[in-house]
Amino acid sequence: MLSSCSSNAILAKIRAILGKRLTEADYAQMARKSDVGEVAALLKENPSYAIALRNVDENAVHRGQLEGLLKKDLFYKYSALRRYDFSGRDFYDFVITEKEIDEIIRRIILLQSGENTDFVVDLPSYMLGHTSFPLMELAKARNFEELLACMPHTPYPAILRGLGREDIREVNVMDCEHALYSYYYQKLHETIRRQFGGETRNQLLDAVDTEIELINVQNLFRLKLYFHFDEPRIRQYLYPYSHRYRKSQIDALLAAGNFQEMYRVLAPDADDKDQVPEEDGIEPYTSRLRYRLERRMLRFTTKAPVAMYTFLSLRRIEVQNIITVIEGVRYHMPQEEIMKMLIL
Repeated sequence: MLSSCSSNAILAKIRAILGKRLTEADYAQMARKSDVGEVAALLKENPSYAIALRNVDENAVHRGQLEGLLKKDLFYKYSALRRYDFSGRDFYDFVITEKEIDEIIRRIILLQSGENTDFVVDLPSYMLGHTSFPLMELAKARNFEELLACMPHTPYPAILRGLGREDIREVNVMDCEHALYSYYYQKLHETIRRQFGGETRNQLLDAVDTEIELINVQNLFRLKLYFHFDEPRIRQYLYPYSHRYRKSQIDALLAAGNFQEMYRVLAPDADDKDQVPEEDGIEPYTSRLRYRLERRMLRFTTKAPVAMYTFLSLRRIEVQNIITVIEGVRYHMPQEEIMKMLIL
């Protein structure tokens, strides 16, 4: 009974937040502004962002500050929704795990470049105390052994040692990212299968596998067209999950000779207005497809875990759209050009 009440509460809260989401007209109004401060002032009028931005001085705010506040607000909304779950399930830890992995990768990149201050500057302070290891200890690491030592009692040291490198300068970041996210997706699948059944399990696996599959497509395009990897090497970086795309389609993508051929394999029924220019990459197509699929799933689901997963994904897209508008306004891009870059 308590579990049912908590599920209904999460669904009700998410529906309420969605009712205040930004519309295409809101984005268009923001894109007409002349500077970041004017965008911030407009956002402060939106009920969904008013509290998060209430102390912002629009006459002094800069892009980085606004971006940080938007990401913090997203995490706080996640934390607030999670408090309504009385089941004690650890499924909702996926947000924390993903953030941990992103910070580990970022620290490795900065160590390889010899930068030791930027990590602390950009550290998401709102995550402190929520992760499975202290992020500030990660900031203190100066080499590979120190980095591994700051994450005891977590699976990350074993994963990173499995890369077979002892010097941080020899660590291949692409291999590191693939190994860590392979663990993340495996853990997410195992958690869903262990904790849920029936329609909830099926819908969650649908959402997760759609996400993984589209990431595979993005990686395939990037590795083939820009890094010029051969087929066996590309396959090494694809996660072993499939959902909507058949094996024959993936094989055809790998065999295609250029972007246009690959795009026709991916979207054979796309008309001219949906065509993605090669210079924009495949990300606009995959991002919009994921946005449409998850928006539809969130609209019809009655399962709280599914609503939470898809809501957070859609909210991240909304935050990214805002950041895109801010960047466009900052560089005085025309409104119509900014609007073309948004995921709607």
